Amino acid sequence: MKRRHLWLLLGLCLSLIFSACSVAPQTISMADPETSSTQSVPEQSDERELEIVTLLPFDGIPAIDEPDFLNASQADEEYAPDELIIGVEFNGDARAYSIPLLSSHEIVNDTVGGEKIAVTW
Repeated sequence: MKRRHLWLLLGLCLSLIFSACSVAPQTISMADPETSSTQSVPEQSDERELEIVTLLPFDGIPAIDEPDFLNASQADEEYAPDELIIGVEFNGDARAYSIPLLSSHEIVNDTVGGEKIAVTW
């Protein structure tokens, strides 16, 4: 059930991005951070002042700093056979990072084969 919510959230975010990109060239859609509403303002020819509005606070998506891993038989029970992963192997040490899990964290800080790495999505 948790994965379904993540996919729904991802779909909603993509919908918002696509709708923001399809705004007519004469107007710019801007969010008002104080009222959480969106307003259209006329686009100026050469000089525009746009306000960047963030949806999440600083460090709003927590990184995974000490990941836990399943062995192969546990992973076979937990994940679907077609689950997308990012695979990493250094010095004979291998890891598989679930893309649906990375979609909710975006970064994993790990040590693989004695090498410090950051896996991002």
